[in-house]
Amino acid sequence: MEYKLKDGFVVRKIGEQIMAVPVGKQTSEIHGMIGLTESAELLWNKLKTGAEESELVKIITDTYEVDENQAAQDVKKFLEGLKEQGALI
Repeated sequence: MEYKLKDGFVVRKIGEQIMAVPVGKQTSEIHGMIGLTESAELLWNKLKTGAEESELVKIITDTYEVDENQAAQDVKKFLEGLKEQGALI
């Protein structure tokens, strides 16, 4: 299954935090900002054009010293959070 972000977000660094900020019509659908870690920002950027869950896991394992099982759990949790917030198509 391919996951993709809805349009209507900009990513900004606010102080030391990375935040995805809804703009336009997204402001009425998503209230508040979405905080991103450095690894979450990598996944977020890939999700702009769409990606399979396995692609996201590979990004994490290629970038960080983490085993595939842990990366898969983390990616799944990240995607579930985005679904709950209504950020995915």
